[in-house]
Amino acid sequence: MIREPKVRFCILFGMAVFVVGIFVWGVCNIQQTTQAQTKQTAKPDAKNDEKKDNAAKKETTAANVDIDALAQDLLKNVKYETTLSKIDDSVAQGMVACQQDSVMQLYMGDGTSSDELLVVTASGDETAEKDQAAVEQHLKEMKQSFQDYIPEQAAKIEQAVIVRCGKYVVACVTSDADNAKEKIVKAFQ
Repeated sequence: MIREPKVRFCILFGMAVFVVGIFVWGVCNIQQTTQAQTKQTAKPDAKNDEKKDNAAKKETTAANVDIDALAQDLLKNVKYETTLSKIDDSVAQGMVACQQDSVMQLYMGDGTSSDELLVVTASGDETAEKDQAAVEQHLKEMKQSFQDYIPEQAAKIEQAVIVRCGKYVVACVTSDADNAKEKIVKAFQ
């Protein structure tokens, strides 16, 4: 009898995750369809331009700040309650409404912890400002979803570290927030 509520909770939690996943997938597909239609109307050769833009963005990122190294440092040297795994780009784009030309890396845990690492490289300062607003909105929505079933995780989201420096936005949800903030700020100095 004692295990029944736990089993029910697990089943309900699994169903909730499934429903949220379907919702995110649907939103992502709607956004991609709308963006693709807009691109086709604006430029007939948008695919080639997008490939060139992504290549230029990667070169710029490497010349300024090694975002991959920063992400790996934060994953390795900041304490998290769970192991964080990289989320597929299309799923991440559905979860965080960053600008179309921004590159995003999203690392999340198993769903019972709000620990998360999000690194965004925008095309410029102005775009990064919009991306920061999208990251803040994502964290707000995540906090609301944790509020009902794991309130202590929602409180941790409220203490999230969000740093924007130039075209970069880094957000980290962890109980080791001071350490994370120190490492992020050091990377941009």
